[in-house]
Amino acid sequence: MKFYLTTAIDYVNAEPGLHHAYEKTGADALARFHRQRGDDVFFLTGTDDNATKNEQAAKAAGVDTRTFVDRNAAAFKRLCDTWNISYDRFVRTVDPDHIAGVQEFVRRWIANDDVYLTTYEGLYCTRCEAFYEEDELVNGRCQFHPDNPDAIQRVKEENFFFRLSKYEKALRELYERNPGFTVPEYRRNEVIAWFDRGLRDVSVSRGRSLKWGIPWPGRPDHTVYVWFDALINYVTGVGFGTDEKKFKKWWPADVHIIGKDISRFHCIYWPAMLLSAGVELPRKIFVHGFLEYRGQRLSKSSGNMIDPFASAEEWGVDAARYLVLREAPFEKDSPISPELLNARFNADLANGLGNLVSRTLAMVAQYCESRVPDTGAPGESERMIREVAERALRDHDGAASELRFADALAAIFSLVDAANKHYQRTQPWQLAKSPTDRAPLEAALYAGLEAVRLVAYLLYPYTPTVADRITTQLGVPLASTSKWSDVARWGLLRKGSPVSVGAPLFPRLERTTAA
Repeated sequence: MKFYLTTAIDYVNAEPGLHHAYEKTGADALARFHRQRGDDVFFLTGTDDNATKNEQAAKAAGVDTRTFVDRNAAAFKRLCDTWNISYDRFVRTVDPDHIAGVQEFVRRWIANDDVYLTTYEGLYCTRCEAFYEEDELVNGRCQFHPDNPDAIQRVKEENFFFRLSKYEKALRELYERNPGFTVPEYRRNEVIAWFDRGLRDVSVSRGRSLKWGIPWPGRPDHTVYVWFDALINYVTGVGFGTDEKKFKKWWPADVHIIGKDISRFHCIYWPAMLLSAGVELPRKIFVHGFLEYRGQRLSKSSGNMIDPFASAEEWGVDAARYLVLREAPFEKDSPISPELLNARFNADLANGLGNLVSRTLAMVAQYCESRVPDTGAPGESERMIREVAERALRDHDGAASELRFADALAAIFSLVDAANKHYQRTQPWQLAKSPTDRAPLEAALYAGLEAVRLVAYLLYPYTPTVADRITTQLGVPLASTSKWSDVARWGLLRKGSPVSVGAPLFPRLERTTAA
């Protein structure tokens, strides 16, 4: 089965932050989850190079715009590569196929009589690159940039407008017919509330004041308004307007993963744009929450940032991936800090998983000559840990498929915790003292090894490198290449197979310095 997912594309007016890594890591976990279960996956991410703020930032930096966006786009690509994001394409809105696809998309609007030229005056947030109504502001300021008094400007210019109002009835019916189109549910309810105000036609071009962008078909003195240009990347990234065979294979997207500050564009404008162009709608839009640090949203515009490169170096890439998804549930706003992540690292990764893998393999080396023991005589503790393992497999998949990654990871770590408690109950180090306890010793260690094996396979979408390290130590097929149906059940370790002790996976940290 095919599975196509996307992230939002990022403005390249400044360096990336941890919040960018957060969205991409969640998307990557979903992509790896589906690949692991045998789906044919295409994962799209990238950068929005055509924004007005990019041109403004380039002027402030004293360099030409293309040089500036190339440099910063490279930083975002480096972020993805550093955080081991397994994208299939890193799209940029300066890519020739994207430009061609956007112009074809706009020509379809024109052919459908869904755009018209008019002079418009409105309130424009230079940080969001979006127009707002007066009642959408908070004390006269943008709700997403309340600390920037100069963000809202009154703009008057000749623009092409899109007949959004024409599609209000169709959009209402979409949300009535398909309540899961936007999730979580409370984000859907926010979208429904926008309908209560009524949908107004929206500007989809910028006039002579902006030169940096995609030319409007037939009117080179206008550029396609950056937000509409950016949204269209979801179809151009898989061939719309340039590669019909590829487009037919991958579209519609199975899920768009976005932040809540851009939900209006994705949940209202984007489906209307697709309806006008005669293109099938995506199946789902998942709206994740914000990371908050020191009581404020992480964002470039506020300057409230955590360095994602320093974070990856401080905790290690796999650990950093785990920490942001476990500490910050994907579906809601979450506070985050180096102190919180350090505490989670030590509790879950050092004392929990790292300790389990280390003690299990060390005991097998000491008591079983580094070979998988016989299943022995399973007792109550072994039956309990098997039940936890089978429940973790079920609970994990249910949560991960819904992008509830914190819950999915909690299900995995219920097995880590159960395995460590299993050793407290069975005390293999005591059983090893008596030859008559050989069978319960082997049963205790076999169950521990099986728990470690299943934990490794379950962790692959989140900590792919560590998952492969664990499976290598166990002498079983790599987590990254295994077919899920071949590995995801209890009791597959073979008696006598060699295992090996390795270096500690997660040495304890005493402090963090990544902020």
